[in-house]
Amino acid sequence: MNDSWTVSGPLLCPAFSPLPDSRKATAMDKRPADVPLWLDRDGLQGDRIADRRFHGGPDRALCHYPTQHYVYWAQRFPQLRTRLGLGAFGENLGGKDLDEAQLCIGDRLRWGDALIEVSQPRSPCIRLDSRHGVRSLARELSASGRTGWLYRTLEPGSVRPGDTLQLLERPHPEISVAFLWRCFLDPALADETLLRLAELPSLARFYRQAFGQRHDARRGQRDQQRLFD
Repeated sequence: MNDSWTVSGPLLCPAFSPLPDSRKATAMDKRPADVPLWLDRDGLQGDRIADRRFHGGPDRALCHYPTQHYVYWAQRFPQLRTRLGLGAFGENLGGKDLDEAQLCIGDRLRWGDALIEVSQPRSPCIRLDSRHGVRSLARELSASGRTGWLYRTLEPGSVRPGDTLQLLERPHPEISVAFLWRCFLDPALADETLLRLAELPSLARFYRQAFGQRHDARRGQRDQQRLFD
């Protein structure tokens, strides 16, 4: 495969900053790097993670957000027009050539010297609301499907400003990031789809467990109903 895309990044958070009207720290304030950075399985060298319960870890080493989405958000929330742009949602890289429909779970890409893999959609964080002073921003990201996505690092390596993303392998072309997110939000998802996603090895553990629990709960409910038929 020879698909290649221009991206902006890497971006990192050199220091924590407090959320507006709060003492809570956030690492959402990402800044472009002007030197090569080392990317390992925990993320970019020098990047900060404020709350490791919900951020970071092997399945969440990098966050990618399509910059073209910021046009939509500036129209949806005019008060944010001067605040929105690369890094505004805490991403480590971005660009206008990709979106959630174009990349698939399990896609393997070369970025600089590193090999990365699409692991999951980005779950919108409520701290987006606090950082930008807009209630329901995270909820609207979720509903719109403009979530962005996360990568895991398969092979650590150096990444530099101007490095492109090159697609090397696509094992699940039918499971785009957009499709996976719609499935996650669909309470009536078919049993066979729930089971398939629960067993998808490239999908982040959190999502596999969520789909598996839904499948098992639904099966348990049917078994219980049969006792009274």
